[in-house]
Amino acid sequence: MEQEQSKGFQVFEINPQIVAKGKQVTELVRTDLIRANVQVVTDGGETNLHAHTGMDAIWVVLQGEATFYGKGDEVVGKLKKHQSILIPRPTPYWFESSGDEPLVVLHVMAYQPGAVAKRIDYTPRKELAREMVEGKFFGQEQSNP
Repeated sequence: MEQEQSKGFQVFEINPQIVAKGKQVTELVRTDLIRANVQVVTDGGETNLHAHTGMDAIWVVLQGEATFYGKGDEVVGKLKKHQSILIPRPTPYWFESSGDEPLVVLHVMAYQPGAVAKRIDYTPRKELAREMVEGKFFGQEQSNP
């Protein structure tokens, strides 16, 4: 009976590897209706204006600062630690890390049943070079040798 009650639960930790340069996306959990990932960004971010059909999203800043932009590069939110933004489908946006430390942001996506979820790019995507910081993870204390 106990196994049946716990079926479907997904316990997860938010401790992505820190990047020295670029962006790292780590998937945390997923069902058919909701997904969550965590992104670590040092420079750039969602580097082009785009929108998602069939998907609403919440972004929660865990560390650093994120600036979100809408059409015409209008600033729609400058978020610091523990601040969030909801981006409903299919609202065009892009964001960047705008603070002095790496941005760590939780991204929770809810999918509309029966809808096609796709990305619509309004401007060209820029690929960011990524460089990892060996052995450094968000949320884990670093010991001094």
